[in-house]
Amino acid sequence: MQIDAHTHLLSLSADRAFTTAYGREGSLCIYRSRGLLPSHRMPSDAEWEEVGFHHDGFPVTGPAEAIRDHPGFDQMVILAMSPQFLEGRLIGTVDTDGVTDVAGPPHPEKCNDYIAAVVRSAPDKFIGFGSVNPCYRGVRYALDELERSVVELGLTGVKLYPMYQHWAPNDRELGFPIFEKAAELGITVMVHQAGSTRIDARMELGRPALLDDIGRELRDLRLIIAHCGIPWVREAMFLLTKHPNFYADLSYHLATVSRRDLFLWLSSLESFFVPLEKLFFGTDYPGFLYDPVALRDKLLGVNEEAERSGLDPIPQARLEAIMGDNLANVLRLGPDDPSNGGPR
Repeated sequence: MQIDAHTHLLSLSADRAFTTAYGREGSLCIYRSRGLLPSHRMPSDAEWEEVGFHHDGFPVTGPAEAIRDHPGFDQMVILAMSPQFLEGRLIGTVDTDGVTDVAGPPHPEKCNDYIAAVVRSAPDKFIGFGSVNPCYRGVRYALDELERSVVELGLTGVKLYPMYQHWAPNDRELGFPIFEKAAELGITVMVHQAGSTRIDARMELGRPALLDDIGRELRDLRLIIAHCGIPWVREAMFLLTKHPNFYADLSYHLATVSRRDLFLWLSSLESFFVPLEKLFFGTDYPGFLYDPVALRDKLLGVNEEAERSGLDPIPQARLEAIMGDNLANVLRLGPDDPSNGGPR
């Protein structure tokens, strides 16, 4: 089985000028690191145009495009982004092009409805994770919306964005109630506890260690650390060592390391007491560094680095499991899982 554990569809705003500026801010460091844009000053519009970042904003990626760009994949997790204010503007997952069957004008408060609609369009392909923000309209609203997203909309899990929305996951008033509700609902939580190239994101709220209290007190909650906690990868991995129900997806991290470094890192995890079964393949699609096919080939081809590194190859079955079976087990997707009506 092959599953992309980390994808984003649709848009964040109906304002194309805003999505252009948002995209440029997040990708400026990438273009600069490749010598394509100046580092001593901000690029001009002409320079952005020259590298292909035009004024028409991000193209909207819908379910058809996602399936097209994931050949050979069985499923993909699609993640909502809950409403938040960014420099006075309300953003979040919206369907600006009428791709889904959700009625009315696009609005971030419908983020979970949009994700559920995408799942309905191809339930054999898409696994939907909703999202809530306790700072948007308060904790009570977030808890009610989380319950609605699972009980009424049928979403499988929830994605949280503390550093972007300026709340701490270990905050007893803002964060803990969300995790407690997820535990009550029996769903899996994915948390962006990692860095960000967004200027407004608060790095001190991205440390993976802020999840430690969640693991200490909600021991049955299944929790995925997005992006392997980059740049705090070792910190995130130690949380996987410590907490039995903590996991991580490889998105972003997978794109930033060479195949050799990926092999060496995966080979080192056993000595760090991290089972490879706690890792899930993910891409952060549709970002331009996050080609699902290229990243799949990178992961499944790491053993070509074994001989030149003087190390034993990683069992291919364990690499194949990272591609999908590990996540399927955690999300209880198998037909024989008791939660799906299978044998108990």
